[in-house]
Amino acid sequence: MAYFAVRSAHRTLGVFLVGALFGMSAWAGGDHSHGHSRQNDAAHVHGTGEMEIVQDGNGLFISLYTPLQNVLGFEHMPRTDTEKVKARRVTSLLKANGLFAFSPDAQCKRTGYKLNSEVLNPHSHGPADDHQHHDSKGEHSDLRAAYEFECKFPAKLKVIDVRVFRQFPGFEKIEVQALFPSGQVGASLTPAKSTLVVQ
Repeated sequence: MAYFAVRSAHRTLGVFLVGALFGMSAWAGGDHSHGHSRQNDAAHVHGTGEMEIVQDGNGLFISLYTPLQNVLGFEHMPRTDTEKVKARRVTSLLKANGLFAFSPDAQCKRTGYKLNSEVLNPHSHGPADDHQHHDSKGEHSDLRAAYEFECKFPAKLKVIDVRVFRQFPGFEKIEVQALFPSGQVGASLTPAKSTLVVQ
C-alpha cells in the first residue's frame, strides 16, 4: 500500500501546502525516511504534543508529533515482558481507526497511515537517518504518526474530535496548527476540550 500517494493534480497542491506550511518535505516526494523530520526539531516536553492538519479537496492529512512518554510511559526499547506487551498494545492503538472522529455528514474514511518511532517501529527510518534518537541512556525518543483520510463531502466537515486523550492519558495538551480551505486555525486542545472546530 502506497501511503500518502499523490493521486491527482489537486492532491499535489495539498501535499505542497503541507510541505510549505509545516516543513514536511517527506510528504512531497513520498519519502518516509524522516531523517530531518520536524519531530527531531520539536521541543521534547512530556505531556505535550503537536498536531498538524491540512484539508485539501477531499483529502485530509493529520500528523501527530509527541514524546514517546506520552503514549507509552517510557522512551527506551522495551526490556521486560510487561513493557513489550505495552508497546504492542500502544502500536495497535496507534494503528487503529479510533483516534479521530469527524462530522458524520462529511463521511471521512481513513486511507493510510505511517508510524515513525525507533522504539515502536524500529528501522521505520530510511538509510539517510542518523538514528540520533535511538535508545541510549539519557536519550529521548519521539513518535511521529501520520494519517490520511478521504472525505466524501469535505464541505460538511465542521468538527474534528481528537480522541488521542482518551486512548493516551499521558497527554495534557496538544498544540494544533490546521490549514482548511477557509483559512488557518490554531488551537490548544486538552482532555477537557478535545474538539477542533473547522471554521
